[in-house]
Amino acid sequence: MKRRDALKNIGLSLGYATVAPSVMSILQSCTSEAEKWTPQFLSIEQGDVVKNLIDLILPETETLPGALQVNIPEFIDLLAFKSYDTEDQTKFLEEIDAVVSELTKNKEPQFTIQDLNTEDYVNILDSYLKTKPNDRQHFNAEKKLIFKALYKLRNQAVWAYKNSEYIGEKVLSYNPIPGKQKGCINVNEATKGKAWSLQS
Repeated sequence: MKRRDALKNIGLSLGYATVAPSVMSILQSCTSEAEKWTPQFLSIEQGDVVKNLIDLILPETETLPGALQVNIPEFIDLLAFKSYDTEDQTKFLEEIDAVVSELTKNKEPQFTIQDLNTEDYVNILDSYLKTKPNDRQHFNAEKKLIFKALYKLRNQAVWAYKNSEYIGEKVLSYNPIPGKQKGCINVNEATKGKAWSLQS
């Protein structure tokens, strides 16, 4: 196995741990306003699809910003642009194109991505991410590609969201200067039930 492949596999198994510094710098560099964001790697149409899917996966609530407010689509685009090799970039585009094709299947010839509505995006997410493992065994090659794309997109979005600066410092338990270590105490007592932030 090549060293690059070994490092990639280790990184994936540890949840990006081995590439954290470079990935984190890309994540923290994402500061565009969601409405004004222009993809650097994806096409405009692909970017719209990614943005709308991620908005449904991690929507804004009364108490928390959504994925769009912390620039997750921008991060995913920049990650592919700056850190994927040519082979991974090609695979990523194939996966996103498969999603776009599924969303626009059986539509009128003059139909555009902008004509898609929330229901279209909800349906594709439900059709693939809410399936059971046994059902996925019967997917054809195209359906497997779409499932893989949506599954990876969701995982990347959740990981990036939890590691974004705002969520890390304002939502999760954040202590840039740790005090004394307290072992074996209840999580509610330690952080009021919040997970620790990975921000440093």
